[in-house]
Amino acid sequence: METKMTERRYINKVLVANRGEISVRIFNTLHQMGICTVAVYADGDAEALHARIAMERHLLKGNTLAETYLNAAQLIEVAKSCDADAIHPGYGFLSENPDFAQAVTDAGLVFIGPTAEAIRKMGNKKEARAIAKKIGIPLAEGAEGSNEMLIEKARQIGYPVMVKAAAGGGGKGMRIVQAEAQLTEVLEATQREALNYFGNPDIYIEKFLPNPRHIEVQILADKHGQVLSLWERECSLQRRHQKIIEEAPAPNLTNTLRNNLYEAARKLAKHIQYESAGTVEFLVQDDQFFFLEMNTRIQVEHPVTEMITGIDIVKEQINIATGRPLSFQQRDVSLHGHAIEARLYAEDPDKNFLPSPGNVLLHKAPSGKRLRIDSALDGPAAISSLYDPMISKVIFHGGSRETARKKLIQHLKNYVIFGVKTNTSYLVELLSSKPFIDGKTHTRLIDESSEIFTKSCNTKDLDKQLLAMAYMFINTPDHIDQKDTWQHIGHWRLIPTANLLINGEPFNQDYFYHTPFEMSIKNSNDVTHFRLLEQGDHKMLIEVGGTTHTVYFLAINGEVLFQVNGVANTVQPVRYLGKDILSEINENPVLEGESLIKAPMHGTVIKVLVKEDDIVNKGDTLLILESMKMENKISATAKAYVKNVYIKAGDIVANNSPMIQLTNKLA
Repeated sequence: METKMTERRYINKVLVANRGEISVRIFNTLHQMGICTVAVYADGDAEALHARIAMERHLLKGNTLAETYLNAAQLIEVAKSCDADAIHPGYGFLSENPDFAQAVTDAGLVFIGPTAEAIRKMGNKKEARAIAKKIGIPLAEGAEGSNEMLIEKARQIGYPVMVKAAAGGGGKGMRIVQAEAQLTEVLEATQREALNYFGNPDIYIEKFLPNPRHIEVQILADKHGQVLSLWERECSLQRRHQKIIEEAPAPNLTNTLRNNLYEAARKLAKHIQYESAGTVEFLVQDDQFFFLEMNTRIQVEHPVTEMITGIDIVKEQINIATGRPLSFQQRDVSLHGHAIEARLYAEDPDKNFLPSPGNVLLHKAPSGKRLRIDSALDGPAAISSLYDPMISKVIFHGGSRETARKKLIQHLKNYVIFGVKTNTSYLVELLSSKPFIDGKTHTRLIDESSEIFTKSCNTKDLDKQLLAMAYMFINTPDHIDQKDTWQHIGHWRLIPTANLLINGEPFNQDYFYHTPFEMSIKNSNDVTHFRLLEQGDHKMLIEVGGTTHTVYFLAINGEVLFQVNGVANTVQPVRYLGKDILSEINENPVLEGESLIKAPMHGTVIKVLVKEDDIVNKGDTLLILESMKMENKISATAKAYVKNVYIKAGDIVANNSPMIQLTNKLA
């Protein structure tokens, strides 16, 4: 093993230049190591969990991201003012900004991460590809240059091609182009996104691989020349190039391919004299692999590796930063079982996964052996549209892959979040799908076969009956939450028909009331009995035909929110509906007369593509709205004239606020 002289540093206090779940996760390790912790927070994060659990907290001046979490000078100033020894960048924000890493070092502080030079080399994807090619790591065919050159190169490479931001990462700045007619528009859109997110509009193209797997290798490298690989992770289940489910180790991977990936990852890290934790990512097509990129930071999905190896990667990062050599060698890295991670997002699967910022009214995370939840929540909180929509990471470590899969599904179904839409039911569908069970996923699977994962996301008829009876049970006079519930939804007169709206759709069901704890429904010649076994703490157990169902609920604002099998539902009594609500429920999406286009979420207007008196056709993009780091195209629902435009680029709009008015008549 190569060794070199290195200065030993001592770390007594660390400022984490981040927010959310990754800050909480880093603080947990720092506290275990006996190191003092410092949190920074923007004004809207004053009550955030990361700001509450740190030993010391400091408010960042400013209102925007650029003024707060992306303000390198202010972060360093805060660290020095509170006598911190080091800064940990987490992931995202400034974690892969070489200028920030250098500025931290120049200020006399320890940067808990790789050198600025290593970040710079790997941060630009074009330069990283050049280095990989130089040392013999396979690459997918690609090209760089001006837009005109890229158009010509794409003809030579052949469609489809991928357009990528050179400074991109985290699934951002990537688009697939199927034909030349789309390329110019996609090049411009990717450059705009790259400039907005990464401050660098530089892009390149790469030959599109049809059904590749996304396999990545976690490495640790100390300042003494030792580079170790910690098995690999499979991250192929992606939507819009964003990872959703990750696991370790990767299923159905040959030992030869696995060892070749490890060798390539270690070779790259050694070549650039890498220090700290890092991840080398590859695309795997059949028995071939191609270098994709290197992430010079802690990864979102690092917990699955920690669980199968027993190695605390953040702790190793800190020890490496102090100059300590790694305390173990490659032969000591052993495999224990299988771990799967699911990312729980604030987004609405029923509306094409639109971000769902808002207020979390109830947060009940499951618990159990071998279950790990990395989250920024410990109760009610606000989910801001300014940041990534991930709420929590739910990870289970099983003795086998199948055990991990089944247990993770069970825990997801018992993860309760009311107040914002989440992708919980969608995660359950992914984990229950045949491709995942067989370990035969690829990066295009979700985009190409979305029907596989949406068959069971909607509420079934039996579940609707269960919801109706659950609603009746919580309105009977003998229950624990009687007073609180009735204050929210009012008294219910026992009648033989339940007239309800379930998820906005009418539901009318005759039922038999036996006792406050037992009711039944007759369907054709069958009678289904519902018996309340237990109720309390927003949870009830209802027996239906010998099977016990767990139903979570929250009564608020004239309705009851329910969750059954991970699927969120809303139940309202019909008598609460007025003209406005009924009109909204029955709103005809076909343009008649005039139509007001409202913001489907809180966000920032990126671009307005129409002006007054323009003619638009059904499907035409009216504007681009950014929310939670995602660009969303707002389209016309029918042919119309543009009557009024109420917004402009740069405006911040609230959910349901007017943006554009369409009409079928020219003014």
